[in-house]
Amino acid sequence: MIAPEVIARDGQLLGQLYESLAILTDLAAPADVKSISLTRAFVWGDDEELPGETRSEARWLIRWARGSAVFGVLVFMATIVLLVHVDRGRRALQQLEQIRTEYQAAANSLGVARAASTAAGSAAEYDCPQPTGPPAAYGPSAPAGEAGRSGQAHLLCAQMLDALSRMKIVRQELRTWNVISSRLANVSPINWLAPREPDRTIRLPEEEWESSEVRTLILLAALTGFVMPMLLGLLGACVYVVREIDQQIQTSTLEARESIHGSLRLLLGATLGGLLGVMWTDGQPVRLEGVSLTLGALAFFVGFSVEIVFRLVDTLVRTVANRISKPS
Repeated sequence: MIAPEVIARDGQLLGQLYESLAILTDLAAPADVKSISLTRAFVWGDDEELPGETRSEARWLIRWARGSAVFGVLVFMATIVLLVHVDRGRRALQQLEQIRTEYQAAANSLGVARAASTAAGSAAEYDCPQPTGPPAAYGPSAPAGEAGRSGQAHLLCAQMLDALSRMKIVRQELRTWNVISSRLANVSPINWLAPREPDRTIRLPEEEWESSEVRTLILLAALTGFVMPMLLGLLGACVYVVREIDQQIQTSTLEARESIHGSLRLLLGATLGGLLGVMWTDGQPVRLEGVSLTLGALAFFVGFSVEIVFRLVDTLVRTVANRISKPS
């Protein structure tokens, strides 16, 4: 091994050293000495052989990476919980609509049968009693009459009573969902998303207001149209930041400015995701290059690929500006 002072005095050896450094730098590109040192300190912790500035930058990056990881996990958990909550509200509305359809179909059939029985002078066979017990215990209030008509009336009345019973259960589910959603809106800085209680002149009972479908639809529109796209855009940005750090560690290209870049990326992901919900409010899937995407999926992709969005916006702005600047 040649001593450093010998190399420094020998011009030929010094030139060979410079050439070797240039070759090694080209082989390691895009990594350099500083990024390799920072990546080493980031992965393996403090190393006394590294410069003090590099170790300080590595400690700051480690703290930022840990905070970002915790923040990303919290965003992921909040997104999953909110997705499950929104799905629960949608299913309750769908079940209520299905039960209402079943009830209406049974009521229509009973009405047709009653009309036909009225012509025959025995309409009382198709009168249903008021529900005071289990649906299976009810049948037509009239005497037996003909077995076929009595059995049909009994079946239709039982279907209607069963539908009313299930509708009451779903209404209770809607009430629970609405109360939870209102509490979530009130503890957040976006409590204006929750619908206001009706005016006192309407005299709507509190229980009926809490289980109102209109209230559920308003809350669902707010959650799926604004809150969920913002969270999914933020989640997409979190995934991109983690992936970017992993790639920089693998290629030893980690830089101190990554903390600033990652923080700005999270901000842009949340902003663009929220704006996406403002622009697409009809709830219809968005088609891009023949692929149909829901608003939530598109918000996640927008947060993950911010550069693509800005390129599209730049292209759109240039196109519009060129058309405006053309002489008429």
